[in-house]
Amino acid sequence: MAAKIWSTKKNKKILFKNSPCVVTMQGWNNIENNSMTQKEMSIMQHCDVAIIDGVFHALGQNLSEKIENLNEFEIIDASHLVLIPGLIDCHNHPIFAGSRAIETVLKSQGMTYEEIAAKNGGITATMKATRAVTKQKLTENYKSNAKTALAKGVVLLEAKTGYGLNPVEERKMLEALYDAYLGEDSHELPVLSPTYLGPHAASPDYRGLDNYIQALVEDLPNIGALGEEAVKKGIALPLAADIFLERNYFTKEQSERWLGAALQHGLDIHIHSDEFSRSGGAELAAELARRVEQTSRKRRQKGRVLTVDHCQYSTESDLGRLAALGVIAVALPATSFFSRIPYVDAKRWRASGVRVAIASDFNPGSSIANNIWFACYLALSQCAFSLPEVYAGVTVNAAFALGAEDSYGTIELGKKASLVAFEGNCVEDFFASPIGDHVRHVVL
Repeated sequence: MAAKIWSTKKNKKILFKNSPCVVTMQGWNNIENNSMTQKEMSIMQHCDVAIIDGVFHALGQNLSEKIENLNEFEIIDASHLVLIPGLIDCHNHPIFAGSRAIETVLKSQGMTYEEIAAKNGGITATMKATRAVTKQKLTENYKSNAKTALAKGVVLLEAKTGYGLNPVEERKMLEALYDAYLGEDSHELPVLSPTYLGPHAASPDYRGLDNYIQALVEDLPNIGALGEEAVKKGIALPLAADIFLERNYFTKEQSERWLGAALQHGLDIHIHSDEFSRSGGAELAAELARRVEQTSRKRRQKGRVLTVDHCQYSTESDLGRLAALGVIAVALPATSFFSRIPYVDAKRWRASGVRVAIASDFNPGSSIANNIWFACYLALSQCAFSLPEVYAGVTVNAAFALGAEDSYGTIELGKKASLVAFEGNCVEDFFASPIGDHVRHVVL
């Protein structure tokens, strides 16, 4: 059974009636050492949720007896539904062309991601396919992937460029993302959090990584202007920047040059790092966070150090630095599953005090499942994150990972109304399906 999508742009008044379990996540601001327990999930039982004009209007029992003009509401029987905040996929590569299914076969026969990349597979293969199609085709591909994510409850989707690998092609990808939200069907898509990942791998058009970084830095004013225009039009959240800081990709020095320039232009930043080796992403994030005077309790409105993603080889000390400076660590367990690399260790992450987000890392090669539920299942079963940590990882902590905590991540009066309703009676029923086929309603 496909999930019903409710857009508050069209459905002005919605009432979910008599849910046995409403997970509000409102207790996140009371936690110590970023340790989320079931208490901080702030669960309400036998509860109604009323939405009016796109915001949460009322929470409580028997609201239908208290609400005026009840006939104006879409009323949903939630007596067998668990209600949770709308899910957030804070690390995703949903815009590309082509297929790399052959790499799934090669990895099953023992080849590693790095070995495949060295033979012109991986990012290079997707670059060739992506450059070969029109901007309109990229927009269509993104819409298809975004709608798949929304059907599984993802109301806020981070979308990275990164398969153009020169300023012109990367700009084409970014424009294609924004174009998806200019049509009449934009209400059928998750909210867009765009990330410019120009330095994803070496560019065939520049001699050496330093020259490529220089070209990207020089184009930052154009990229920043695109992002600002999209925000003014109301079609996306502010633009962020990212880089793949890893052996055989970009160095810490090159990453500092790119991300430092991005911060100066007011862009938030993410860092792909510590996936195959301890490559210095956490250390660089700490240096940049100090540069902008960021702490765990204070972040600027823009130009923030948001996340370090992957972190398989980050030490407890590395993660502790992130915790002290309010940088989120993003776990991507589906990448470990599909690419046969180590899973992160939840015990070590928990001991560090770092705030943890969980994301799909959907892409055409190293994490081929466009399904946040599968990532959550692996986070629980393979990384040993707790149930409350998983919930927080795709709601409130994921909102922090995108700088969107003021609008997303909790069910809270006056906050933007986005939620997911899945079949069940208790919080554990989140894991009744590892792929989210028990989702019945999504409010966007």
